[in-house]
Amino acid sequence: MPKLGVGFIGCGGIHNAHAPHLVDNENAYIACAMDVSEDAVKAHCGKYGTQNSTTDQAELLAREDVDAVVICTPTGYHKDAVLAAAAAGKHLFCEKPMAMNVADCEAMDEACREAGVLLQIGFVRHFCNEWLKLRDLIQEGAIGRPVVWRSVSGGSGAPTPWFFDKEIGGGPFIDGAVHSYDFARFTFGEATNVVTDIRRLKANTTAWDTGTVIVNFASGDQQITCWSWGLPGFGYGVPADSAHDVLGPLGSIMFPGGNQLKVNLADGEHLVEFEADGGNDWFGKQMAHFVECCQTGQQPVTGAKEGIEATRIAEAALSVGDRPAIIEL
Repeated sequence: MPKLGVGFIGCGGIHNAHAPHLVDNENAYIACAMDVSEDAVKAHCGKYGTQNSTTDQAELLAREDVDAVVICTPTGYHKDAVLAAAAAGKHLFCEKPMAMNVADCEAMDEACREAGVLLQIGFVRHFCNEWLKLRDLIQEGAIGRPVVWRSVSGGSGAPTPWFFDKEIGGGPFIDGAVHSYDFARFTFGEATNVVTDIRRLKANTTAWDTGTVIVNFASGDQQITCWSWGLPGFGYGVPADSAHDVLGPLGSIMFPGGNQLKVNLADGEHLVEFEADGGNDWFGKQMAHFVECCQTGQQPVTGAKEGIEATRIAEAALSVGDRPAIIEL
C-alpha cells in the first residue's frame, strides 16, 4: 500500500501535536505544509524536514501527492478549509471544535459526503486510556447510575488572543469544553438540555470566558463544567484551583493521578489501574487511526456526527451570553 501523502493547513501551535506522528508513521509522510505566515511554514520545514511548502491553500490542495489534509487553523476558519479540501478530493482530519456553529458543521459534513472523502475530528480523549477506563467504570455501573460528572478549572486561558475572539475562537466553553461535551455524549448518550450562566472577566476580548454550563442527558446523567479563562494574561499566567470527579448513588470516582482511578464505595476505597499513557501517546494513536482510515476506508471513531453534536451543546451554551437560561436541545 503506498504511503499516504498528508498536507498541513495551518502550522501553528496545535499542529506540533500531530506532525511528529506523521514523520514517525511508516504508512504516511508530510507531503506539503501550508500557512499564511511564511515564518510558520519555514519553522515547520526546519523542524520536520518537509520538502514542500506554500502560503497558498489552493496550491497545496492542487498537489497530486497530497492525499489527505490536517486542518489546524483557528476554529472560525475550519469550514472554508474543509469545503475547499473536500472539493479537491482530499481526506480530512480537522482539529476540534469542528466549527463555530452547527450549520457550518452540517455544511462540512455534507461536502465530505458528496465528495466521498473521510472526515475525522480531533477528539483525542477517545484515544486516552484514562478517559476510556473512566467511561468503562461508569457504563459498568461501578458507582451506579445516573451520575453527575463535575469539572472545575480556571486560569489565564489559551496562549494566543484569537482563542478569545467571539467569532474565531469562541472562548473556553467551545474551544476547551467541547472535549468534555463530546466525551460526555460518548459516555452518556444524547443530551436533552443545557443550563448556562456565563460572563466575561477578561478586558479587551469578545468571547465569554467564565461561568458554568450544565448539560443534562436523556439517560439522567449530568455534566457540570465550571471554567474560567478570565484571569490576567494568556497561556500559563495566573493559575486557579481545579477539581474533577464523578458522583453516583453508590459512590464516587476520583483522579489521584498516575495509572489509577479511585472508586470510593460504602465498603471503602478501590484503586482501578489502567495502562498509563500521556498526551503524546494519545495524539499518536489518533493520527495512526486517521492514516489507517484513509488507507482502508473504515470510518473514524470521531467523525462528523461527534463534531456536530458536541458543537450543538457548545452553541447552546454560548447562545445566551450573561443571561442565565435553559436551552432545550
